[in-house]
Amino acid sequence: MGILLKNTLALCISFLLAVILIWFAFRGIDLERIKLSFANANLWWIFISVALGIGAYWLRSERWKILLEPINSNISSKDSFIAICMNYFGNLIIPRSGELARCTSLYSITKTPVDQSFGTVIAERAIDILCFGVISLFTLFFNFDLVINLFKQISFQERLNSTPSWSILVGIFFIIFIFLFLKKIKKLSFYSKFEKILQGILLGLKSIQKIRQKKLFLLYTFLIWLAYFLMTYLIVFALPATQEINLAQGFYILFVGSIGMMIPASGGVGAYHAAMRLGFITLGFSAETGLAFGFLVHTPHTLISLFLGILAFILNLKNQKFLKA
Repeated sequence: MGILLKNTLALCISFLLAVILIWFAFRGIDLERIKLSFANANLWWIFISVALGIGAYWLRSERWKILLEPINSNISSKDSFIAICMNYFGNLIIPRSGELARCTSLYSITKTPVDQSFGTVIAERAIDILCFGVISLFTLFFNFDLVINLFKQISFQERLNSTPSWSILVGIFFIIFIFLFLKKIKKLSFYSKFEKILQGILLGLKSIQKIRQKKLFLLYTFLIWLAYFLMTYLIVFALPATQEINLAQGFYILFVGSIGMMIPASGGVGAYHAAMRLGFITLGFSAETGLAFGFLVHTPHTLISLFLGILAFILNLKNQKFLKA
């Protein structure tokens, strides 16, 4: 299957998923109540949220530059920021494609090998998963009942119990197959290419051990997640109906929204909104309030990602022409 066909198929699936989730999010919704929420919204809190989002972009680019230093110490803040913008832009079009878009963008500007920079992206993602784990623990500690009610709404336990046992047997069979035919697999042409890519990724992962500015790296990580929390939580003050939501419940909202964004729908469209609908119902609010909140968080940041992504794409092209000249 060609790359173009794969990308087209991924785009169609993510678009279809987004449509289904939008239908679910809007099912039984009173649109007039959402319009009223928008009319009463305080836009200043949205502007602050957007500013924090842009700040998170810059913090991510600076943190990534620290990870890239052992590989290429000549990467500028501008180069890494353009690449980060391309990352978010890519994810808007095809889910999970942003990481590769980030690395290829950096290569086009600085000639940093894609496999090595991709290794640092994996390392970065591992750190962010750890941070999300901490957020999840906070959420469970302060909002255990809410999380249980949320999982009940999405029939989590029912789906878990319905997992076919034969899938485990298939997994065991696959591991045995790889073990028995490993020598033959190594002789195949694609294995050497895969091994080379894996070596580049491992080199990127080792860059964590070689970080010279560990304290600054940790500070950037803390500030990134603080920005993520605030750019979501501050929107509660934009709506009169949600202004009583406390900080502990703010962690729950971030937790629910993060789960929504993990669903591979284009740009989180539909997925984030459906998650906010369910999340706010468990908080005791109406589905309309949750959906209005989801739009006030998701839409401005999506537009910023789109704008910065297009700008980064143009700057990327200019940089390539400059380097060729």
